[in-house]
Amino acid sequence: MNRLFLISVLLFGCTPPTPDPFIPPIIKDSSLKNNFISKELLTEYDIWEFLKNEPKELEVIKMFGPPDSVWVSDNQSYYIMYYFQSSLQDYNFIELDTKSRKVTGYEWDE
Repeated sequence: MNRLFLISVLLFGCTPPTPDPFIPPIIKDSSLKNNFISKELLTEYDIWEFLKNEPKELEVIKMFGPPDSVWVSDNQSYYIMYYFQSSLQDYNFIELDTKSRKVTGYEWDE
């Protein structure tokens, strides 16, 4: 009985803790357009300067609105928010860390 208890403690005690679930940002309705970008109030330089300062997710969403799509890496270490640019028929993306929710990388073209 003690041996069975010891084996079960070793098996269940040595498992890694389950990671906290990642809650992605809200995705925008496809019928809505972003005010700053659609009205061209921001230049490409303004956007790069903003993103290089590693803003938090909420600041990014305030600036650009909710993303069109979100992708999370398999190990949930980072996620990518995609913004569709109709003039380019392509997506710009912003990469964020899942723990700090700060920008870690981006590709933005106008």
